[in-house]
Amino acid sequence: MFEKIRGLIAAPFTPFKKDGSVNYEVIPLQAESLIRQGISGAYVSGTTGEGVSCSVAERIQIMDAWKEAAGDRLKLIIHTGALSIADIRELGRHAQKLGVFGTSIVPPTYFKPTSISQLTEFCRLAAAAAPELPFYYYHTMLTAPNLPMVDFLKAADGVIPNLAGIKFNCHNLYEFQNCRRLFNGKYDIVFGVDEFFAGALALGTEGFIGSTYNYGAKLYLRVWDEFRKGDWSAVRSDMDKVCAGVDLLVQYGGLAAGKAIMGIQGIECGDPRPPLTPLNREIIEKIRTAASVIYA
Repeated sequence: MFEKIRGLIAAPFTPFKKDGSVNYEVIPLQAESLIRQGISGAYVSGTTGEGVSCSVAERIQIMDAWKEAAGDRLKLIIHTGALSIADIRELGRHAQKLGVFGTSIVPPTYFKPTSISQLTEFCRLAAAAAPELPFYYYHTMLTAPNLPMVDFLKAADGVIPNLAGIKFNCHNLYEFQNCRRLFNGKYDIVFGVDEFFAGALALGTEGFIGSTYNYGAKLYLRVWDEFRKGDWSAVRSDMDKVCAGVDLLVQYGGLAAGKAIMGIQGIECGDPRPPLTPLNREIIEKIRTAASVIYA
């Protein structure tokens, strides 16, 4: 049994310079910001980190930079997902060499697995590249094949020796809870939908991965404390703020808006890579003004 994730794991943005290259010098600032906010770890080069928009060479340098900056102060989970299993395995081998906490993948987005057996075999090959590290399957609304996760866990049990659990980024709390209950809670089912934070707490969830924790950890930790105390009025009030923060992302372009909000931490992450659209300065300042109130 692997150690289960406890607390908030931030999914950091990959900072880019104006010319579109990775700004590795910003990563130490991001790491220190997460540590100051009480974050437990970082999910590196995932959706928020635009990992699939980076080259393998860049992703290796990104994980090197995070390991150098954070050391063992943050649990680093490296997203190694890619279209090519060869790329996934190269990234996984490097992650194990670095001695990070774990690895994770989204499934391929072009030739998608269409059955539980295909998904299980693909994950087995990916996980085998870093056999000493916990492996998390990333179940996301953006790319995931419509396959039942309980069936995946049943099929993968014993077949993928280092399968630790699932990064569960879907709204289906029924499926989420069934995964948590399976095999007497053997697998670590980490919740990844920020706006459902209190709902996941109600199910007994103790591990979370999310993008808005980069700049909003204080708000989420406050909700968690209010939940423990049974202060439901405060939980509802602060969850309204959580949803207002997510609304900013929805209204202004998702990832680009999240990168803009990082400015309230004094950290400039630049624009997202194409095909995502950058924001103009006026919109960025408008977003930051609103976020400063929400996450005060």
